[in-house]
Amino acid sequence: MRHSPRRNKGFTRQPLAVALGLIATSIAFSTSAQDSPRLEELIVTSQKRTESLQEVPLSVATISGEKLESAGIENLGDLTVHLPNLHFTETGFSTQVRVRGIGSDNSQGFEQSVGMYIDGIYYGRAQLFRAPLMDMQRAELLRGPQSTLFGKNSIAGALNLTTAAPTDELEGKVSISQETEFNTTEINGVISGPLTETLQARLAVRQLTDDGYSYNSYLNVDHPQREETGARLSLTWQATDNLDLYLKAEQSKFDTIGRAIEITHDVALNEGAPTYNQFLNILNQPGFEAELNNVRQTDQEEFSQNEINNLTFKADYALGDNTLTAITGWLEFNYDELCDCDFVAAEILNLDLAEDYQQFSQEFRLASPQGETFEWLAGAFYQSYEQTFSDQINISETNLLTNFYPVMAGTGLRRDFDQTSSSWAAFGRVTWNASDAWHITLGARYTEETKDASKILDLLTLETGQPLVDPLVGITYMGAFLAENQQGTIFPDSGDPILHSGYNVEGSRSESAFTPLLNVEFDINGDMMAYAAFTTGFKAGGFDPRSNNVGSFDYRAVDYVRGTDDFPPPAETESNPLLHYEFEEETATAMEIGMKNTLWDGRAELNFSLYRTLYDDLQISQFDGGVGFNVGNAKETIVQGLEVDGRILLLDELTVQYGMSYLDFEYKDFKNGNCYAGQEKDGVDLDGNGTIDTCDYTGKRGVYTPKLTLNLSLDYYRPLTNQLNWVSILDWQYVDGQQVHVNLDPMGEIEGYNMLGLRLGIDAANWSVAVLGKNLLNETIVSYTGNAPLSDSQFNTNTHYSFVRRPRTIALEAAYRF
Repeated sequence: MRHSPRRNKGFTRQPLAVALGLIATSIAFSTSAQDSPRLEELIVTSQKRTESLQEVPLSVATISGEKLESAGIENLGDLTVHLPNLHFTETGFSTQVRVRGIGSDNSQGFEQSVGMYIDGIYYGRAQLFRAPLMDMQRAELLRGPQSTLFGKNSIAGALNLTTAAPTDELEGKVSISQETEFNTTEINGVISGPLTETLQARLAVRQLTDDGYSYNSYLNVDHPQREETGARLSLTWQATDNLDLYLKAEQSKFDTIGRAIEITHDVALNEGAPTYNQFLNILNQPGFEAELNNVRQTDQEEFSQNEINNLTFKADYALGDNTLTAITGWLEFNYDELCDCDFVAAEILNLDLAEDYQQFSQEFRLASPQGETFEWLAGAFYQSYEQTFSDQINISETNLLTNFYPVMAGTGLRRDFDQTSSSWAAFGRVTWNASDAWHITLGARYTEETKDASKILDLLTLETGQPLVDPLVGITYMGAFLAENQQGTIFPDSGDPILHSGYNVEGSRSESAFTPLLNVEFDINGDMMAYAAFTTGFKAGGFDPRSNNVGSFDYRAVDYVRGTDDFPPPAETESNPLLHYEFEEETATAMEIGMKNTLWDGRAELNFSLYRTLYDDLQISQFDGGVGFNVGNAKETIVQGLEVDGRILLLDELTVQYGMSYLDFEYKDFKNGNCYAGQEKDGVDLDGNGTIDTCDYTGKRGVYTPKLTLNLSLDYYRPLTNQLNWVSILDWQYVDGQQVHVNLDPMGEIEGYNMLGLRLGIDAANWSVAVLGKNLLNETIVSYTGNAPLSDSQFNTNTHYSFVRRPRTIALEAAYRF
């Protein structure tokens, strides 16, 4: 349903009315005072300085390391339960994180719209979002474009994660957690303290094993089985009175067998025709259950093996009254996967995937002291990386498709993608403290980035691994998988133009951006602050590994495969030879107003932000109906809404933390979307041949854009004796209904759901025991839905596979501290 023209002109009326009500509430409560304890101050580094959260004129949410541990937050998926407007999901081919509905889709070529920074180092690949969280000091979520200080494509927001630092005194902790239903065991160990008077060290280790929560009834085994190990050594050295050094070395491995994927929807596109499951039964193949019940049927023992290695070096030097900071980062990441990507028990689509990624980054910052009339920060940033990605579809002699396409037996389709990138940026900001009440900040970042990439799709003989030379096999793959390839070259008649000329492409991009920022802050009094901000964002364009079509070829290979000899005259040239290989940069223009209020004599906080962001050329990747994804740009998208959060110290023993997000998302101009199965095309003609190729999503919401998200946390600590304390922590989140289908199929709409977690325990001086429950309401939550590959193009059905989140778990925890 399209919104009315009046609504699209600015902020929607409902959030604006709520914001005005919050202002009135803040003023009313600011007059109330009691002689009582205050809330503990929350410290953040969202502006590259150590500040109180209540003094930062941005929409920022934070969770302490203690809260991360007590809530059993193991990864970003767990973190989303505690932060409104943050979404995390795994897909069949990728990992996605979104803030305010904006993120990066299925493509290993995308930079991430939500930048993740760990101890100041940018983690830019999608798979890195799956890395476990271990021994953390703090997690911060900055919402909206963060183009000045964080930069590097953080056009939707930034996750600023800080690991725990070495301590001046010797301390340590060992903890173990055991969940019985799915046999999940987690062991953590930390030891920290001084090695000399000026040198401190911290060692953290972690291991987790899990038997899985989804039952594969065909293989009679539980999936996904997990094994995670991690180790981190960090050192701090006060080398001189003016120089502090920090060094961190870390390795993380996370492996899985199987996936939490099941077929959840299966209907024929033509009335009376067989469904996908019925087709398989007709062909004497094992079928499947199209039900949402944590039961799946696949014939392969899928696996995913991931390893991350990181070295981080940081130096802080007191240069007079200023501070010079240098951060050097080296990051290496690789994974190998086997995906049973037909998601059924029949042998159809087995896919091997692998990626290797190496990154180097260097940042320098010079910051003035705080509290002066003018506070400033200036810096420079450099990053380079090398990436190789490959996948290969293997069609053995026993593959179901060989019944229809015998020439495919014993062959494979291999994709090889190589990319290098280098970028540099200069950035700065200055705050003019015009008076005790008025503070005006100007900032800007200038970025230049170059990328070079190449991709080839080749057909191989599985026995030798060598390329084929048979064009008939290439044409067959084009018809069956909608995948252009080097062997699929067609000469309709001697002397006629080439109808198709393979798939071996390369490209180079060089682009720059200037992204300014203006922030005006007004301190109403010592406990109330209002701000207004204007900023812009930039995310580089690039090259897509996942697309199986190169450009806008006059494509008629399907007719050839089906035996039609009467070809229409082929096009002599391509209107856009890199249409599905290269995508353009996206930009954002954002406005935000907000207030941060400390109320009730320090016992309560009430913060809110009202925002509106316009995205031009938003990068989108959608399923092509075969086995690939096509990337493109949505011309114009508007995201706007209201965020509210805060804390209340109701009793000395009881702290309440709350949050609310109202999100309004609309594609204002998106006519070139990929259609879902059975959708009537009403978009644009991409290749100029007079046929509509796309679907028009203008006026629709995007994926993962719930209108309303609510969060509530109750932390209760009560002394039982002089040595024992009772601890109970209740966490609740409500997420409104939303679309989770990558191509916006109406059947991909899920209903709203509640996530409830509870921790009950006893703490002593050096030990603790607790029971931790997650998803206590046992909600069945679909986090991603897509079409089963080939179900539409080969079987003419609308068949969905879905990722399903973990059901209820209850674990027993024990810890010993010294």
